[in-house]
Amino acid sequence: MEIKFNIDQNLSKEKAEFWLKKMTTKVKRAVKDLQTEQDFLWGYQESKAYPIEFSQIYLIQVENEKTYICTKDGSYQFKGRLYQVKDSLPSDFIETSRSAIINYRFIDHLEIISNGNIDAVMKNGLRVQISRRKIKNLKERLGL
Repeated sequence: MEIKFNIDQNLSKEKAEFWLKKMTTKVKRAVKDLQTEQDFLWGYQESKAYPIEFSQIYLIQVENEKTYICTKDGSYQFKGRLYQVKDSLPSDFIETSRSAIINYRFIDHLEIISNGNIDAVMKNGLRVQISRRKIKNLKERLGL
């Protein structure tokens, strides 16, 4: 694929134009990433709010009906539901179950457990179980 960028600092609004033979999932993911305006989520620790960039997020998961954002440095509470944040995430994120979404760039390795399930072991040591329904999507995204 040929890629060309025209940079003009005088543009009032940025735009992207694609010339394709067919629409692929790779192009759809790129378009979604380009259309995402926000590149962070607000995470809370005690009474303080912190902007957490998508590139720093390892995992977003629900525990005890609360949504948490896990990074290399710690865990933050997200004041919203998992389904609300799912559509705003870039294509680096993969839904692994109804209660967890991981950033596949931070997967250290996958581990097959004795009962046939798969765990994703993240670079910070967190283990995330992949639900059977989501294994196919994970393998597809990772090129396995």
